[in-house]
Amino acid sequence: MIGKIIDMNITDALVSFQDGTTASVGTTHLPPDSRIGDRINIHPISEVTLNDKYNQHPVLF
Repeated sequence: MIGKIIDMNITDALVSFQDGTTASVGTTHLPPDSRIGDRINIHPISEVTLNDKYNQHPVLF
């Protein structure tokens, strides 16, 4: 599933998907040199924390 990095720190990145869900993804699971605004491919069965409360601010792709 393609997602866009909307925020990140040293350990985690917040990724928003086109279906409106968001996920917290460990930076070790991201491609090297990933930055805020990058589009990344996350396997939908991977163990990430999904959270729908971030839907208040949709991200346009």
